[in-house]
Amino acid sequence: MKIFETEHYIFNYGENSCAEKDIEKIADMQEKCLECICNTLKTTPSFKIRYYLCDSPEEVGRAYGDNEPCNGFADIPDKIYAVYNDNVKCIGFHEDAHVVSYTINRPNSAAIREGLAMYFDRIWWGIPNIVWTKSYIDNGLYLPFDKLLDEDCFFENDCALTYPVAGAFTEWLIFAYGIEKYLSLYKQNDMPKAFENIYGKSAQELTRAFEKYVQLFAFDDVLTKRTMDLLKEYGIRSKVSDNAD
Repeated sequence: MKIFETEHYIFNYGENSCAEKDIEKIADMQEKCLECICNTLKTTPSFKIRYYLCDSPEEVGRAYGDNEPCNGFADIPDKIYAVYNDNVKCIGFHEDAHVVSYTINRPNSAAIREGLAMYFDRIWWGIPNIVWTKSYIDNGLYLPFDKLLDEDCFFENDCALTYPVAGAFTEWLIFAYGIEKYLSLYKQNDMPKAFENIYGKSAQELTRAFEKYVQLFAFDDVLTKRTMDLLKEYGIRSKVSDNAD
């Protein structure tokens, strides 16, 4: 593999690969993403992040160890494996946000961990998290954030249903209450208790307030229709939509 090193990264990639052709652009983008993440979370890793830019999801799956095709994952503490080819470019905020935030804590709630990463991403399949959330509410596919704190609920549903909602909730929580309170939350592991202690409200109460906030917005019909078309295209359905209330 070839290596390209910057101030905060060591990029590994194949010779004559798509990543090699774009390596300077990739490096510049990740440095800018990292700066934003570190400024927001008020911390900087003491190590360089080692990026392994792979040609295919199968290659990433082999690196992960389960041989299941995957576009990207963070191998804590300092490695990221990501697909970079002509069709898939799995770079940007998400995995880097995991690496940086895990230097603070690795909460035992996937909804909290992925919510923060999606807060930085802002979008899912090119559509803002809040648009997905509003569309899910309007179409009976919405999974409330307090339900997503249950690991079974989070993992038995497709990430297209869980990640955007977690990201939109996290964005609202930081917007409404500030980053300092959120960082205090992120350092905890007993999330139901942490919400009560830090925000003075239960996760359910905060979820209801978030839902009222989402309902303040009206999005373009073409955009909201696109969310449903994408779910149909990928054959995605909510497995526990009866839990939504």
